Amino acid sequence: MLSYFDAVYSRLYDRSTARLSRYIQAQETLVRHLRVQAGQRVLCAGLGTGNELTSLRAVECALDLIGIDLSRTALTRARCKPAGGPAGTALALMDARLLGFKDAAFDRLLCYHVLDFTREPEAMTQEFFRVLRPGGRFVISFPSGAEGPGLGASLMSDSLSGPGRRGGRRITHVSRTLLAGFIYLPLMLRRRPRTFTPDALDALLRSLGAADVAIHTDPVYRDHIASGAKKGGCYAS
Repeated sequence: MLSYFDAVYSRLYDRSTARLSRYIQAQETLVRHLRVQAGQRVLCAGLGTGNELTSLRAVECALDLIGIDLSRTALTRARCKPAGGPAGTALALMDARLLGFKDAAFDRLLCYHVLDFTREPEAMTQEFFRVLRPGGRFVISFPSGAEGPGLGASLMSDSLSGPGRRGGRRITHVSRTLLAGFIYLPLMLRRRPRTFTPDALDALLRSLGAADVAIHTDPVYRDHIASGAKKGGCYAS
């Protein structure tokens, strides 16, 4: 699967998936729930081509951003973006299952569409909590159900039904959705190793020391977006 990301997916991602209105909305939601503040150190686990960096910089410029990914191609593309190059941004080839950081190293942690690919989501989430400081906030997506052809149908329906999508604009949205579906097809056809119900996810996060837990379900991408804070310290509002 990693070879497919390097050879195909990461090369076409910014011209397809990243331009979908639903994806852009998801990025805005992630950043809003993370509640970043100036001077904070933020880890983006599974950074991909760096769109999270762009979204975070748009909200707060004065952040110490660290992005990791297993795809060399994705990281190369992330470095080429304005948010991926300036001082205060560091990118590294790293496995999110074994983070090379000290305990309590980050004020914020963001992880989107990574736990879809691991058979040990509990262990990976525990590793995230290890590097998050007490009182630090997290936003992590967890798979809520199977993807398959239903995901493609959901994205197509969303691309057709959004406000202002008429005529040429609708054609543009549909074209982007079709391209995204084409490059995502091998991923859609795979079976997600694990899925979670909201109750099971809430129990997992609290067992790892989470507080202020909120879970929002995305019916299109079939994810739970979980946010909250690690117990201890002062929870940032």
